[in-house]
Amino acid sequence: MKVLKYVGVVILFSIHSISEAKVSIMGKAVCTREQMERYLLSKNPKASKYASYIPIYLREGEKEGVRGDIAFTQSLVETGFFRFGGDVKPQQNNFSGLGTIGHGQQGYYFKTPLEGIRAQIQHLKAYGSKQPLRQPCVDPRFQNVLKRGCALCVEDLGGLWAYPGYEKKKYKSLKLAKRAHDSYGDHIVNHWHAVQKIKASKKFSFFGISYDRNPHNIR
Repeated sequence: MKVLKYVGVVILFSIHSISEAKVSIMGKAVCTREQMERYLLSKNPKASKYASYIPIYLREGEKEGVRGDIAFTQSLVETGFFRFGGDVKPQQNNFSGLGTIGHGQQGYYFKTPLEGIRAQIQHLKAYGSKQPLRQPCVDPRFQNVLKRGCALCVEDLGGLWAYPGYEKKKYKSLKLAKRAHDSYGDHIVNHWHAVQKIKASKKFSFFGISYDRNPHNIR
């Protein structure tokens, strides 16, 4: 089995044929802030507060070499488009379910949204890379990852980040869920693809003058 990386997509193939294309955790974001904001608000119009966190995802991801847009779509899955309603409460600033194991276990609390998002980015890096962190570690589970770099692709997070990583009432195994593109990691990727389809303006005007828009608008 060989691996090729191309624009954030990992292609796994054998001598005989290409088997599948997956989305790498590490790399640069391709979704813009505007696309992510529009997608979130189309699903939850009351999530303006959380839409303002999008630059944090992009900035923190860029610092660690993690795709910030992937981290954001993961949060959409984990929080139900920031409606919460599960074990994790909004005041925890834990948008990725770090430390939750079900049965009312709320998981970790973070002091600020920045700290919570940074911990999420760092935990994604623990799975997606063997490279050291570039910022001080705030992820309390960073050392708990059994093997650094054990999930190079988002689709591989099912059964690792989220266990079992699939709906048992629908599938008999994680393998079958992945085959149907209906595992935890697949859900993240599906939202990521949906965000990319959102049409975002390339220019904005200021006093009647048109300017190129910073695609990520993170500075």
